[in-house]
Amino acid sequence: MSVGARLRRVRSAGCWKPATAEYLLRNALPRAVGTLPSDDMSLRAAAAWLGRAQDATRDGGISGRYRLADGWSSSYPETTGYAIPTLLALADVLSDDRYRERANRSVEFLLSVQLPSGAYPALEIADNRTEPSPFNSAQIVHGLYRWLQATGDRRVVDPIIRAAQWICEVQDDDGAWRRHFYRRLACTYSAHAACWLAEVAGDFGRPRFRACAERNLVWVLRQRDAETGWFDLCGFSSEDHRARRAHTHTIAYTLAGVLRISECLQVSEGLEAVHVAAERLLERLERSRTLAGVLNHRWQPQSTYVCLTGNAQLALLWLRLAETTRDVRFANAAFKAIDEVKSAQSITSRSDGIRGGVAGSLPVGGNYIPFAFPNWAAKFFIDALCAKRAWIDGWLNAAARPAADAVDAAAAPGVAMSVEPGPRNVVVYTTRISPKFAQLADMWHARGFQPTLVVVETGSASVVRQLAATVGLRPDDSVRICRRHGWRYTRVSTVNAPEAITAIASVEPWLAVHAGAGILRQPVLALPHLGTLNAHMGILPGYRGMNVAEWSALNNDALGCSVFWMDQGIDTGPIIVTRRVDVGGCRSIDELRARVDATQLTQLDSTLRSIVEDGVVPFSREQRAEEGRLFFRMHADLRSVLENRLRRGPKE
Repeated sequence: MSVGARLRRVRSAGCWKPATAEYLLRNALPRAVGTLPSDDMSLRAAAAWLGRAQDATRDGGISGRYRLADGWSSSYPETTGYAIPTLLALADVLSDDRYRERANRSVEFLLSVQLPSGAYPALEIADNRTEPSPFNSAQIVHGLYRWLQATGDRRVVDPIIRAAQWICEVQDDDGAWRRHFYRRLACTYSAHAACWLAEVAGDFGRPRFRACAERNLVWVLRQRDAETGWFDLCGFSSEDHRARRAHTHTIAYTLAGVLRISECLQVSEGLEAVHVAAERLLERLERSRTLAGVLNHRWQPQSTYVCLTGNAQLALLWLRLAETTRDVRFANAAFKAIDEVKSAQSITSRSDGIRGGVAGSLPVGGNYIPFAFPNWAAKFFIDALCAKRAWIDGWLNAAARPAADAVDAAAAPGVAMSVEPGPRNVVVYTTRISPKFAQLADMWHARGFQPTLVVVETGSASVVRQLAATVGLRPDDSVRICRRHGWRYTRVSTVNAPEAITAIASVEPWLAVHAGAGILRQPVLALPHLGTLNAHMGILPGYRGMNVAEWSALNNDALGCSVFWMDQGIDTGPIIVTRRVDVGGCRSIDELRARVDATQLTQLDSTLRSIVEDGVVPFSREQRAEEGRLFFRMHADLRSVLENRLRRGPKE
């Protein structure tokens, strides 16, 4: 970066202002989830900021952004348009009619800036009043239509129709928009313009609007990568398109648009395409524990900053899918994406432009709207918080589904295999602190079973201390257990380390047991003659991953456990046995988990005894990827929903 560019960045940061300097300092420091404001506090703060953004202009429009160095910018027609539904929602959610009046002021502003062609101008009013934009016009159509639905105000009917007609007129034959589009590029995020045409087509009796939306959907779906689920041409620039990358902002625009058109036109291909992409994004957020602001066609991070607008938009998309598919994993991802936005929001700043607003990027100097607070970031954040509230209410009030059946037997019919006599060396993989290993060790010692070698992962000292405090055991407890029973053990950094592989291979293991260690790689998995046994606190193949006992209970599905052979996937290896667990009477998550845990350990030990003492390897059956879903750590708000349900007990 040149010296001039650096100086311009320093000036854009506005760090000479005391309130701004304080915000910049706090923005640079990570915030723990436990210190985040409540949803209600964040919602009210963002709503108040949006109100101040409108008050900062004199024309009734909403200021496009607050810049740390230069303050409020001029009104932005596009985002003023799609803020109207948000203002109407705030009037209902907060029981405050002042937001309905703000929506009315926004409508008055938009009626005053429509062009003779019926189009609406691109950019902010200070930058452009005459150059039209099909994308921006469509967002305004959406806002005016919501106003019409809420109030019956017929003044907006003609502006809606004229704008929609113009959008159709400038569409290219292939379904894309290039004329008057941003940078004259054909972009798949145009689906977020076409969807509003599909929305209004029926009420206004305009089949042309529907046909226009349908052509765009066909074109957008042709740009989809069937292998990864990515939509090409969804970035801002030709460079983005060549690199097959995009901001989460325009990725979310693309997916939300495809979803809305597909729902309206009942296009199953579009619905499936959005579902696949939403899954990939969910996995990226969960695995990375953040969502990079720019991703490539393999959903890999391409930036070190977060696009906060994109987070809020994707939270909306995930919550919509959670509602339509009843897949709570989408709600879980949405809650985490919302938390990341909350972590960047200041609700105590002395600056009216900062307090309650949402920056373009986290950190604020990231390359998406750097050192500024765009009004659309606050708009989508408010929408996401309202959608989260509605989803939780809907989930709690929905009728409980009957629990799914589970098989209390071998995973599938088959014949067990007897093994030849000979040494049956068993290695065990665990960590310095492992309740699972501690309980298994008690079972083994009681009946005289002795593992050939216990491999103890040392792990991070701070993590070990934290875990020890959580479960009430001492660090290095696994080593103490081995010493007490006289079992051979070795300490390694990880089970996959070269020294671990050497130690395991030296005892020529016949069988391995996973008892609390980390993920195993192929070199370790290949060492035991028979394979590696593991137990899982869920009924496979349906429930894979983390917190599956909780997820099963939240979904009102049967709870249980499984014993399986490990492979390189997460809980995807061949299933030996499943057992259903009766959790009746459990009044907390801890009680529920304890009951399932006791059964899984008993079943794991029973399988081990069958193999080692009886020389009988039970039949197992392979899993197919599509048979189950991968679950991640449950968000605290969902845990609270489950805790409250358990505490109340079954309904009479």
